[in-house]
Amino acid sequence: MDWFHCSRCFCQDGAQFAITNCGHILCEGCGGTGPCPVCGTACRYLPLSEQMRPQEKVFFKNPVAIALKHLAHITQVWRFQTAQAQLLQDLHRDRARRAQAEMEKAREELRERMRGPPKFSISFPVNPQPRRQLSSQVVRLA
Repeated sequence: MDWFHCSRCFCQDGAQFAITNCGHILCEGCGGTGPCPVCGTACRYLPLSEQMRPQEKVFFKNPVAIALKHLAHITQVWRFQTAQAQLLQDLHRDRARRAQAEMEKAREELRERMRGPPKFSISFPVNPQPRRQLSSQVVRLA
């Protein structure tokens, strides 16, 4: 961490460091109690160590590594969602293909029916008859 140094004396190594709640990093020789020697505000000191909470440690980790970790997770989520969308798209494409084939089959059947002779025929001619004749035929049948 080449950026890491005491905010007062600018030393970078060999000392125990602490961070203040006003955001300054101080070596053990420059701070530890009382007001911040850099800005003069009343503050608390948090020793920098392995015992810090994760939300505090994150400020001292490599931001590129953090970004790559999150990017890897985002990429994994994106690939999963893209694969799911592709499956749905394939399903709809397949259904549309099948529906198109069924429609083409129905069109072909209709063309065949239109080309060939009619499937039914009238066996006797239909001649309009006067009403009197029809009613006499009905009476005879009864």
